[in-house]
Amino acid sequence: MKKFLGTTLVAMALASGVMAGDAFIKGGVYSTEADTSTSPSTTGYEVGFGGHGHFESTGNFLFGGAVNYGYQSFEFASGTTNDMSTYGGELHLGYTFIDDLDVFGIVGYYGTSMDYSFYDGSSDTVTGGGVRYGAGIDYKIWEHLSLGVEYTVTDYDLTADEGGELGDVKFTNIGGNIKFRF
Repeated sequence: MKKFLGTTLVAMALASGVMAGDAFIKGGVYSTEADTSTSPSTTGYEVGFGGHGHFESTGNFLFGGAVNYGYQSFEFASGTTNDMSTYGGELHLGYTFIDDLDVFGIVGYYGTSMDYSFYDGSSDTVTGGGVRYGAGIDYKIWEHLSLGVEYTVTDYDLTADEGGELGDVKFTNIGGNIKFRF
């Protein structure tokens, strides 16, 4: 995991340093669905920073990435709550249409920490990591502002606080974001 995350950060630095880059700070809201019968859908929030480089000489290809942090809270019918934090890096590869519309694929690695508070007052922590993949669209509405939509799926391999393997859980996110470009 550390090697993959390190490689992602190096690739992002090279992409933003070598190309005529478009760095951004991002804030977004998304809806999450988990592939378990006990996890309801919820709203999450994400902030991040990254950059996109555009290869105009090769037909408007786009390369870049982002580092993100997200937070969401699930409340179960039993009264148990789950406060979930996510963090990771991702690479973007895509194409720029009509000079203002970026369409790109997403691949990255994310970690998570879930703090459970049970109805009886006890608590537990679950951690894990996994590959994130998906697609995104950004539309630049002004020189330094764009609106975007992203659809991602993250497969987390989860481990309980006491070391027990919990298996794989898939979280699917769809949401919107605003990017301030500089």
